[in-house]
Amino acid sequence: MRKLGVLLAVLLIAAAYVAGVWPERQRRLALEGELQILEGRVREAEARVRMGALLGEFQNLMETVSQKNYGQAQSLSSGFFDHARAESNRTPQPAFKDALEGVLAMRDPVTAALAQADPAVMDHLRKAERRLKDALGFAPSAPPPVVAPSPTPAPSLSIAPSGTPQPSPTPEPSATS
Repeated sequence: MRKLGVLLAVLLIAAAYVAGVWPERQRRLALEGELQILEGRVREAEARVRMGALLGEFQNLMETVSQKNYGQAQSLSSGFFDHARAESNRTPQPAFKDALEGVLAMRDPVTAALAQADPAVMDHLRKAERRLKDALGFAPSAPPPVVAPSPTPAPSLSIAPSGTPQPSPTPEPSATS
């Protein structure tokens, strides 16, 4: 009888232990899964921030080229393309990697155009900027709205007593003080 009581006590203790440990284990596993998801989101956000920094660096390069400061633009270009290569090797995002590889393919034409102080380099830079912005999810830039010029009324002609047409006087705006 005593053995049965000891066995029952051991079973009750084991059941209490499992009842206490099992929910905590499940909770820990759920939290570890959530942690992995959040870590992935953090990595994506960090990659996005680095891409944004590259875009800022690139826009600084474009501004320097637009000011026709080709010497400084060459050094900025070199630094930008080096950073773009490093980010291309580092980023886990396929869209970012593809955009960066496309931009890096423009390195030689951009470098040559800057060395020759060729203003046509802006065409290459605009293409590269569009790639970076597309990868970051920027909406395509809408072209500026075309505003049709308002038709100006033709001056009216009046017939002078001599029979020759003459422009009719336009009323002068009155100056009110």
